Amino acid sequence: MNFDELCSEVATLTRRPDLINTRITAAVKAAILKAHQSDFFYRDLREVSIEFTTPAYIQNFDPAALIPKYRKAKYIRQWNGDADGAGGLVYEAVQIEHLFDGYGDERVNVFYQAGKVLQIKSATPVDKILFGCYILPSLDSDDADFSWIATAFPYAIVYDAARVVFRGIGLAQEANDFDRLTAEQYINLKMSNVDDLPNT
Repeated sequence: MNFDELCSEVATLTRRPDLINTRITAAVKAAILKAHQSDFFYRDLREVSIEFTTPAYIQNFDPAALIPKYRKAKYIRQWNGDADGAGGLVYEAVQIEHLFDGYGDERVNVFYQAGKVLQIKSATPVDKILFGCYILPSLDSDDADFSWIATAFPYAIVYDAARVVFRGIGLAQEANDFDRLTAEQYINLKMSNVDDLPNT
């Protein structure tokens, strides 16, 4: 379903078409974002090439500044810059607490989150990388990055939005009923679309 169809379905289920331009629209937007943030889905992965101005052993970048709707890093790998996208070494994602090995030496060929930037520590100078990350969906039906969940699992969105509307208008029993329906839809969604968890 596209965005307008989702809103219309929620209005039908809640019998509140008068709320379609206010509460229902907000509830559908929130339900779409909630569904995508409920796990890490392989269909939310994007890969982009990043080139630094000069080669260095340590590089960093702010992924949110480079990638619209950035959510979380999945991987970083070296790239030689050729057209076929052939990559090299895949950097290991580590937590900052594990930057040193058992001998107290600083690890290399790793990346980690430091505030809003990702830091890369390489054994060789690097100036080009391929960066894989999860992104949030567009809420515009005409956008190529519109929610694939809204298209493939529309009732995960519709039922959750209806739950929010019912709760907002004081119908707790109906909200609870739709909470159970939403949970069933999430099970279907996660059975076939979850990716391995990112390490960062």
